[in-house]
Amino acid sequence: MMTHEEFDSIAALDAVGAATAEEARSLDAHAAGCADCRRARDEYAEAASLLARDLTPVAPPNDVRDHVIASLDEDAGGDVIDMESRRMNPWWLATAATLFLALWGWREVGIRVAREHVKNQQAEIKMLNDENATLQQQKEKLSLEMQALGSSGTKTIALSGQQAAPTASARVFLVPDHRRAIVFFSNLPENPKDKSYQLWIITSKPQSAGVFDASHGSATITIENLPVETEIKALAVTLEPRGGVEQPTNTNFFVMGKT
Repeated sequence: MMTHEEFDSIAALDAVGAATAEEARSLDAHAAGCADCRRARDEYAEAASLLARDLTPVAPPNDVRDHVIASLDEDAGGDVIDMESRRMNPWWLATAATLFLALWGWREVGIRVAREHVKNQQAEIKMLNDENATLQQQKEKLSLEMQALGSSGTKTIALSGQQAAPTASARVFLVPDHRRAIVFFSNLPENPKDKSYQLWIITSKPQSAGVFDASHGSATITIENLPVETEIKALAVTLEPRGGVEQPTNTNFFVMGKT
């Protein structure tokens, strides 16, 4: 049994009239139940038509007419004689080979275009999935913030601007039962690209509560796994190297407030 690749080759030959009658019959029988090979046959036929429009007519060799008449005079074995004349005729062989290679290349280009299209679609799907995941995270964060703001046990702590940013302020919504806090910052100077704001929980020693950037003076940060309320003495913000540090590198606080 022939493979799809072999039927594909026959389809290209059939489009330029280079397939035997037996090959053409086998292709038609197979294509009747195979959508891929049927599509390949139709695409090769379409490409052959397009190529034929662009070909400059060339006079065939003088002996072509004799071969055609001789083949028509045969009562039997027409296919064999016809193929023999093709094999013996360099002009026909060269023409068929050229068209076959052109059709093969045209189909390969089509396959590559289709693959590139699929690749682009997969990239778009991945991008949409990533955006969806980001939106889901934002939704969960907003849900936590709303929970903190609406909880009956929520406590509010105000942080005021210090010498580094006198007009800055922050409001902390503390949910002791969940050891969670949501902090909203206002009027902070925009941090340089090589720096990050870092929020500190002051207990017996400063403990990092996370890093953040201030866009247009505003920022929001959620703190999880807070120390118990009685251990928190104050909250403060410093400007640190990008990504944050284990302990503050300065005491130039931007906002600060005691609990």
